[in-house]
Amino acid sequence: MRGVLFLFLVLLAGPASAARLTGLTMTPGVITIATDGRPAAASAFGLGDPDRLVIDIPAVLPARLEAPGAGSVASVRAAMFAPGVARLVITLAAPLEIASLESTPGSLVIRLRRTSAAAFAANRSRRQLRVTVAEDSFELPRDAIPPASAAVVPKPATPGSAPPPPAGTLPPATVTPPSAPPTTLPVPPAGKPGDAADTAALAPPPRRLPGVRPRGGALPLVVVDAGHGGKDVGAISIDGGYEKDVTLAVARAVAAELRRSGRVRVKLTRDDDRFIPLGGRVTIARQARADLFISIHADAAPNPMARGASVYTLSAVASDAVAARLAARENKADIIGGVNLAAIAPDVGDIMIDLSRRATTNVSVAFADVLQESLNDEVNFRSEFHHFAGFAVLKAPDVPSVLLETGYVTNRDDAALLFSDAGRRRIAAAIARAVERHLLGD
Repeated sequence: MRGVLFLFLVLLAGPASAARLTGLTMTPGVITIATDGRPAAASAFGLGDPDRLVIDIPAVLPARLEAPGAGSVASVRAAMFAPGVARLVITLAAPLEIASLESTPGSLVIRLRRTSAAAFAANRSRRQLRVTVAEDSFELPRDAIPPASAAVVPKPATPGSAPPPPAGTLPPATVTPPSAPPTTLPVPPAGKPGDAADTAALAPPPRRLPGVRPRGGALPLVVVDAGHGGKDVGAISIDGGYEKDVTLAVARAVAAELRRSGRVRVKLTRDDDRFIPLGGRVTIARQARADLFISIHADAAPNPMARGASVYTLSAVASDAVAARLAARENKADIIGGVNLAAIAPDVGDIMIDLSRRATTNVSVAFADVLQESLNDEVNFRSEFHHFAGFAVLKAPDVPSVLLETGYVTNRDDAALLFSDAGRRRIAAAIARAVERHLLGD
């Protein structure tokens, strides 16, 4: 009777009942329901034979939702139970209890924890659940954005040089490196025209790429972004491994390679297992005045035979159906974290592809070609290597950006490479070579 009374009170709760449930995902210990509102109340009870947890939520469910189980959960499904009440049924493989419910601007996160069989059997009666409300905020790495008050120490003036700018003024947008001394061609040795010595002495130097003028600092800066992280695990491999772990390991290895060389500065968007919204990753690159941004990912597909690496640059129109589906999936990362991209970075969320960013796009495409050449001996490619799509994480208007899919974690051969230390080191070394070649003109 009390359960019926609670449902009646829930239906009278007003705005809370207006939320719609639009998606359902499951990772070990965590169920995430995508919503377009914030359900403020819920109730739960247990059932046996088989053991199940049932959660009633004041919400509207446009269509039945299902998700495969993970960990101690066998399956999850949701459907309308009564007008204004959606019911979530969690079938258990081992006894669990509800640890917490957290409401964010875009999701309802249910966290589960292990319990004993006796405790589960004794606690089956309906009870009201407290729903905590999370703010749509996130924590950037401590060194992600330099403090605005950081002092710039001017170099001592040399005779004939311009005086240093007054204190408090901003440095110029582009730092031009010192001009190299004029090249003096060696004097050809005496001999007959056409001698080998003449040819060697007068041969042009090897062709070099143009290189990049650093936007800030003496050395160019690349920001390496490890995709996903924290509650956003990304794709799940055939053996249960997480994409977020692959991307972090590769990003760290790229940073180690570049720091060992010392020719390019490098910054990671994350150096641990944390969630950063897509807009936050773009903000890190822009605030750091990066000369290049690389977002590292790993792909997934229902077909276990799908495999191969690919690189993506930004375009308003996807180059193919696979690119469109991938961009749509990656752009939903903020939904998992409960963040609205437009609220975090409105200047990024509304960026259009127009003439003002054509130069940046061209540089991104040029780097994609260099990256393909460098990775050619280390990974297999998915048909055409370079594709185009509207990835939110590539929308910095002033930073050349690419998204690299290192392979398919749902393919056994690709997964073996991506989840091995040796394989990730090989991929990272190739990425680092491409970065140096692009930024330094090697």
